[in-house]
Amino acid sequence: MSKKHVAVFGATGQVGTPLTKSLLKQGHEVTVITRRRSAANETGLKDHENRGARVKVCAEMQRVDAVADAIKGCDTVVACVPGSIPIIQDSEPIWLNAAIKAGVERFVPTEFGSHTQAIGMGDGEIFDYKKRFHEILFESGIGWTLYYNGGFFDYFLPNLRFFDKITTFGNLDLPIYTHDIEDIGYIGALSITDDRTLNKCVQVDYNSLTQNEMLALIRKYWPDYPFEYEHFSSEYIIEMKGKAGNEISAKKGAETDRQRWGINYVNYVIGKLAVFNDQTLRASELFPDYVCKRPEEALSDPRFMFEE
Repeated sequence: MSKKHVAVFGATGQVGTPLTKSLLKQGHEVTVITRRRSAANETGLKDHENRGARVKVCAEMQRVDAVADAIKGCDTVVACVPGSIPIIQDSEPIWLNAAIKAGVERFVPTEFGSHTQAIGMGDGEIFDYKKRFHEILFESGIGWTLYYNGGFFDYFLPNLRFFDKITTFGNLDLPIYTHDIEDIGYIGALSITDDRTLNKCVQVDYNSLTQNEMLALIRKYWPDYPFEYEHFSSEYIIEMKGKAGNEISAKKGAETDRQRWGINYVNYVIGKLAVFNDQTLRASELFPDYVCKRPEEALSDPRFMFEE
């Protein structure tokens, strides 16, 4: 596998941190693009620099020429920033045009979750914006890779750090593909630099458990703990998807209530957290020797289940 020069937007974030570390560990050249150095990101940027990354400050991230200058010489651009509507609608088109101007070969947009390409328009507000950007991306002529990692353990395995109760949603027998953040970063680094994945989707598929199976494991590992349980039915999710507003009421996360119930609908009602179709490559087939952390390891760990 040839080594690449990858520009990373959002390199100190939840996905960006393990992905950038993994790119460097795998021997790729990495340029971290940041709007500014600050108290909030300095530790992460310094850590990347100590591992061999180059950090470029681009104060004008909304100007094509400025971004093109920052990423000149890179083979691949990956957006690891949170997939908010302003990022998808306003920033990513600028970064895409900058990548084209700079002669970049591959653009990897912010996905890192449900399989947007298999989701219909209207199924979820945030996915509608992603699908519109994908149309622009595909028409641009630049190479691309869409990386779908399924769910993060923190959000998709029942726990009391991200939920007040052991919380389940929708169809309890749907397979849920969920992975640890470090594995997501490492497999992501492999996926976006692999020549086989150019103009393809990659679906991470090492772990699969239904919510009923997750609940059974919790009862197995914690038989004496007085858990409280809460379930949101498919009917309730469909109702909230239609009437929820723009408040942000979840214990964790920055999505509005409307966006969050749309995500729940996609993942737990129509089952599009992971999809396997003709344009999608399975990570387990691309990288068959990779061993992921198992959900059982997290659900049996008190630090995962309870630590605030």
